[in-house]
Amino acid sequence: MEYEFQRHDPCFDQILFVMTLDIKKMKERIVAGKESAVHSRLRGNPDAEVICDTIRPLGTFLLEFEQDPAGEWNRYGLAPLRKALHSNRWKQPDLEQSASAFLRQKYQTGDPVRQYTACRIWEGYLAAREYRNRTTACDRFMDMISHLTLSFQTTAETDFKMQTGQIIPPVPFHKLPSHLPAQDTKLELWYPGYGTEMECACTYTSFYPIISYYLNRLKDWGLIFRQCKMCNCFFLAKSRRYELCSDKCRKAKALQNKREFDERARVNNYDLLYKNECQNWRNKINKAKNDGFPPEKLEKMKGAFETFKKEALQRKKLIHTGESSVKEFTDWIYQQSSIIVELARDS
Repeated sequence: MEYEFQRHDPCFDQILFVMTLDIKKMKERIVAGKESAVHSRLRGNPDAEVICDTIRPLGTFLLEFEQDPAGEWNRYGLAPLRKALHSNRWKQPDLEQSASAFLRQKYQTGDPVRQYTACRIWEGYLAAREYRNRTTACDRFMDMISHLTLSFQTTAETDFKMQTGQIIPPVPFHKLPSHLPAQDTKLELWYPGYGTEMECACTYTSFYPIISYYLNRLKDWGLIFRQCKMCNCFFLAKSRRYELCSDKCRKAKALQNKREFDERARVNNYDLLYKNECQNWRNKINKAKNDGFPPEKLEKMKGAFETFKKEALQRKKLIHTGESSVKEFTDWIYQQSSIIVELARDS
């Protein structure tokens, strides 16, 4: 559903954020909207109008959870609407336009948390405008939404212990402030599947309980977060031995391994050629020594051999730096063979 951030009849029903986790398929599904519409969607009706219905890899909710340490949701989304509720009708359009532009931008990201929060803010504002006592309505609206956006200003969800893959939640549920309203800790569980094992977690006031629910489920299933060695993305795995997140990365890793193997084979080929040529020089020098070559001629052969090895090492370095090619090196090696052959001739 394409939501319009403009004046319309407000929705006085609760707009719910509902999540279901599928361990078998390693997927998460998030549906947001009015309760009746969400129930209809979950029962298989694709025509039910909801704010969002998203299926993503398991763990995405935690990894991509909205972060707002600078308080932009309050500054650009809530503050203009709060001011509009306390302003005359001539000033309200500009303030509404400013807030709606920010909320629309968040909504268009396609992230269900941002979409849900943006719609809740706008619908809450429209409902507050309907009351005669704007001050009281505004206070209730701000108090209600502030609990929803509070979780955005906490530590990033992707912080976790690299050794164990254990996620560090923004605010551990058992350490929430004691004065937190009871509704901020509530979480409803739905079983709308009629015979299936579907379990849905539903929240309205705060994201904290659904974060806790998610973390507890992952702990129960023994899943941990890992970082892919190919794309550097985080993903859920059953143990620490998993290092790649998808078939795409596994194929890319296999291709990389093949290229590295081919490169090593190529390097080993010219290195082997060099070692064989060195042995050829040694054999000829030893034969000349056994055949009774004059000492001055043996010294000349040994000096040429040292010069050959020194230049060969320099040329090998040029290959590693990319300043020369393997072909140039092998051609040079073959040319050097004639030097020792000439020196080894018995004059």
